[in-house]
Amino acid sequence: MPIYNHKGKHFKAHVHPSLQRRIRIFIVISILMLLLVAYDISQGILSFPYAIGALVVGGVVGIFTSRIFHLSWEKDGSHVVGRIDKIGWIVLALYIAFEIARSLFFQYEVHIGDEATAITYAFVSAALLSRVFGLRGRIITILKQEQIFG
Repeated sequence: MPIYNHKGKHFKAHVHPSLQRRIRIFIVISILMLLLVAYDISQGILSFPYAIGALVVGGVVGIFTSRIFHLSWEKDGSHVVGRIDKIGWIVLALYIAFEIARSLFFQYEVHIGDEATAITYAFVSAALLSRVFGLRGRIITILKQEQIFG
């Protein structure tokens, strides 16, 4: 499933370049981190259950943090654009609090070292990928509201 296709229709031209850049950055970073996680699993640094747990929790957090940016239709440029709004600031603050709590949790539950780093990579990679899919879904919803998609 290409990121800018929906039911056979290509919609990259309707997404603002800065939002496209943000999505590309999220994808590249998450793929690199997933490769590191796979390497850590193959080397025995990270157990598979911990990796799956971190991926699941990261995915859930990513779905919520995809709400940080308010997406809207810019009539002048005929693009979907992303801006942070009041709810986005609240979600961002909650996400920062979660990250602080997560790092404190690692200090007590997981011995600091390679395993904690690998869990963090798994968590962040899943969070970024689910943010991409959350943004994609919201872009498609906006394009349907603007009757670009049927």
